[in-house]
Amino acid sequence: MKKYYSQGFTLIELMITITILSVLLVFAVPSYLSYVDTAEQAVLVNNINTIEVFQEDFFLRNGNYAVGLADIAAIEGAIGWEPQADDGILYAIADGPSGDASDYDVTATHPDGLVICMTMPDKVRC
Repeated sequence: MKKYYSQGFTLIELMITITILSVLLVFAVPSYLSYVDTAEQAVLVNNINTIEVFQEDFFLRNGNYAVGLADIAAIEGAIGWEPQADDGILYAIADGPSGDASDYDVTATHPDGLVICMTMPDKVRC
């Protein structure tokens, strides 16, 4: 009597494996993308909070906040802040809603299109 040994996987085994992997990916990919988005938001908010420290120092020395700063070079020149990495994020500092230099808006725009705007020093979203 001749014995037959399996030489690989059957089609049904492969289809079941692909189905299981597909189901796992359906749940894993959106979760991962949400994680990446949350991490990008955290970087922007952290950098805005760092800008606040430099703005408070500027306020103590000059009696007002630096506003009307449209890019990183202007921010660095006025208050001395610069980002830790050149990651393409754009920052701008504008006069706040009060209009009397008692507050200011910081807008951070990520290259992926994510925009965070915070009114400082109250730390509320614009």
